[in-house]
Amino acid sequence: MFRCSLGVLLLFFPAAVRADWTPAPEPSTWQRLRREHLQGQGWLFMEATKTPKFEAAEYLRNPSAANGTVEVEAALLMRRAGQTSWKTRLIPMRAVCAEGRLERRDPDGRWQRYPGRPGTLVKVRWICSLP
Repeated sequence: MFRCSLGVLLLFFPAAVRADWTPAPEPSTWQRLRREHLQGQGWLFMEATKTPKFEAAEYLRNPSAANGTVEVEAALLMRRAGQTSWKTRLIPMRAVCAEGRLERRDPDGRWQRYPGRPGTLVKVRWICSLP
């Protein structure tokens, strides 16, 4: 059986990494919250999650290609169950295009692997198609 890495496939079959996912339109509730809590323009809605413990939306902006990666400013807008105030967290991130994974910059400026979830690969492909 022949095995090869995603990076090798990307070199020989670039069409195989076409972005086959796009974010759903941003719901009006999240638009309002984003305008209230995230400073600046250009935020792209990625997705929202609501569970009994919390509700959150993920955003990114300023995609910039650099050495086989796409760096972005990511933001998390979140509220835990029972709380009335929303919290925001800004996270410098990058998509490692050839490997189909995400990394975040730690406080010391080093890139660290970001835990993948179902759907990470298609989202990385989409992010890599932005710049």
